[in-house]
Amino acid sequence: MADEFKPTVGNGISQGEAEAMIKKYDDQLRADKGKDTKSVFFGKDAINEILNQPGDECAGISFFLALKYSEFAQKDVVDLIMVGTKEDGTLLWKESAALQDGAYDGSLPCPPYCPK
Repeated sequence: MADEFKPTVGNGISQGEAEAMIKKYDDQLRADKGKDTKSVFFGKDAINEILNQPGDECAGISFFLALKYSEFAQKDVVDLIMVGTKEDGTLLWKESAALQDGAYDGSLPCPPYCPK
């Protein structure tokens, strides 16, 4: 499994496939539709900060599902953490002003920040 984390990993899917997968998650795992996380938004600056780390060794981003307390929901909700990843799978926990210890959070969760 070494060197499997290539910059080319991932592929496009149709809108229909994406919507079906989103609906399945929504139906099966979002018990409280008004408060449980449906989506998470990160701006391109955060994504580029991770991808463009010094040393040109970042092959992509690993996304970790996490639980985080939400003032809006008044409970823990699903969150997404981004960490740069090398081709060999090593996580890049590097410090920078924006990255702190090498990971990104601070996204906009839906709800309450929902895309149109």
